[in-house]
Amino acid sequence: MAKLKAISKRKILALAGISLSGTLVVAGCGSAATSGSSAPAKGNSAGGKNITITVYVGRYNADPKAQENLFKNTLIPEFEKANPGVHIKFSAWSTAAEENTSIQTSLATKQGPDIFELGSTLIPTAYATNGFHVFSQQDWNTLGGQKKFFPAQMTMSGPSPDKYIAVPEYMQPFGMVYNKKMFAAAGIKTPPKTWTEFVDDAKKMTNPSKDQWGTVIDPSDSFDPWKIGWGFTKQLGGDFISKDLKTATLDSKESINGLKFWFDWLTKYHIVSPNDLTYKAVDADKAFENGHVGMEIMRAPTMVPALSKSVVKNDYAFAPMPTIPYGMTTLPAGGVPTQTIVSGQYFCIPNYVTGARYQAVLKFLKFLTDVKQQQEFFKTYGYMPANLDAYQNDPELNTDLIKAFIDAEKNASPTPFTGAWGNLEVVYGGVASKIANEIATNSYKEADIANLLKAANAQVQSSLQQ
Repeated sequence: MAKLKAISKRKILALAGISLSGTLVVAGCGSAATSGSSAPAKGNSAGGKNITITVYVGRYNADPKAQENLFKNTLIPEFEKANPGVHIKFSAWSTAAEENTSIQTSLATKQGPDIFELGSTLIPTAYATNGFHVFSQQDWNTLGGQKKFFPAQMTMSGPSPDKYIAVPEYMQPFGMVYNKKMFAAAGIKTPPKTWTEFVDDAKKMTNPSKDQWGTVIDPSDSFDPWKIGWGFTKQLGGDFISKDLKTATLDSKESINGLKFWFDWLTKYHIVSPNDLTYKAVDADKAFENGHVGMEIMRAPTMVPALSKSVVKNDYAFAPMPTIPYGMTTLPAGGVPTQTIVSGQYFCIPNYVTGARYQAVLKFLKFLTDVKQQQEFFKTYGYMPANLDAYQNDPELNTDLIKAFIDAEKNASPTPFTGAWGNLEVVYGGVASKIANEIATNSYKEADIANLLKAANAQVQSSLQQ
């Protein structure tokens, strides 16, 4: 196993919780606290028979009963029938804090869940704890091989292919959702390919007297600002952290221009409502669902269930987001055509899971990431399979909607693999919130973005050095 840089267990709560998706919310931990010890549980055998393993995942908040039924009535019975003597217990966390507490307690006591489900931006923090298995080539052979998964998803499994600690469970690439009816009324034929086209199209659809806006922003959200700002920065040729992961670069000109461009949508181009300054993601989504917005960026296919019940249920479509910065016709030097972060959920196995139990866990993870089960996840959650072959000969996974996200996944960029990323998300969100407040109170000056990002950069640099 590779030598890992350790991270204080006390830091996990601070760093990890802020990296988790707010959509994962839920139930009790169940038997998780006692099922994962390397020593066999009472009545179990370490010899590969009568082993009980626990999978600990985030609750699917949109329909927790459907999630429980999928595991308890379909997946687990099928796996246990094919693997006599191996028993699976399913449990889910209700809050990010609950998950974090379980991780801390489990790693400290060396007992707890046998499988943790973690979000993509939490993997670097998990890696830094030195508390999870680094998979060997033999392990990957058991799991079905690395080529089983979308290449972009593997980039967040660990810092390098020989140090992967996470198995892709499903992916959630982001794209742009747009209102076809508003496009047609404005004479727009196709979704924009550049941010200049995006702004021009948004202007055509904006009519404040009808509360109709070309697009929407949500600077008060905890997650969207850094995702959007980081995408703009990558397209401009910058990043938030240097490639060697030693230097924070939030105060670079690319980062400053990226965040400024987002707020220019309100202050300069007037294509978003002033009311957006207090918006979180859920508010932005509702504005689109109610037909007030022409385009909304950084949205996932999980938005579809709500859209299918909204007033725009017959008028929406998805497309990859533009990649060419505003005022340009091609990417600048060093620019990356980033359309989405590498987003999704992963399975990780704590180091205290060993021997026959570890081998049983690997077999269960192979089962969960095989084609049939991946398609079951999609039918239940709407989450896109991480398994490449799951898209073969499945009509539901070959629609125009899904193809838009597959195209976006091809231009997905991994976030820098550092445990400091979680703190960066919070710090960047604080900057976006302060700028929004300044604009709302007419105290905003353009130089404030550079000044606030400079201060934020110092905080992130401190995190990198800890």
